[in-house]
Amino acid sequence: MRRVAVLLAGLVLAACSSTPTAQDLPAGILSARPDITAEEAEFVLAAEDLGVSVTAQSVADDIEIGTTTCWALKTGGLTLGEIARDSQGAPLPNSGAGLRTKQLMYAAVRTLCPDYDSQLDQLDLP
Repeated sequence: MRRVAVLLAGLVLAACSSTPTAQDLPAGILSARPDITAEEAEFVLAAEDLGVSVTAQSVADDIEIGTTTCWALKTGGLTLGEIARDSQGAPLPNSGAGLRTKQLMYAAVRTLCPDYDSQLDQLDLP
């Protein structure tokens, strides 16, 4: 519980800047991930802005998709277009789970690894 209080205090203090506050996060996110960082909170909000519903049940996996996307861009020598592929190597579709994944990747690049912003068009979002 102390960790949640410390995080809340940190998020509230950061409210003076553009950093999100605990009140900005969707319901249940803070209780599901009490150690969420300000950077991860920005990612969640960016995903929500793109139409992705980030829930208490999905937040850990959603953040993992985001951090893995950035890790692959930084260390894997891959482009965003090469990462956004299904198991057969075809581009992810603009519907269903494929679209959701691409939206999470987009939010990740915007908030977690903005040095790769120039590749966002490769996602071909609708």
